[in-house]
Amino acid sequence: MGMFTFFPFLIIMVYLAILAGIFLLIYSWVNKFINLRQEQNDLLREIIKKLDHKASE
Repeated sequence: MGMFTFFPFLIIMVYLAILAGIFLLIYSWVNKFINLRQEQNDLLREIIKKLDHKASE
C-alpha cells in the first residue's frame, strides 16, 4: 500500500520537472535572441559611425 501512495507524488514531481525544463529552454532561447539582437544593434551603430566619419572627411 505504501507504493501506491508514492506514485501520485512521483507523477507530480516528474510533471513539474518537465514544466521547469520547458520554461528553462524558453528562457535561454529568449535570452540568446535578445543578446544577438543587441550585438546586431551594436554592430550597426559602429558601421553607421564609420560611414559618417568617412562621409565627413
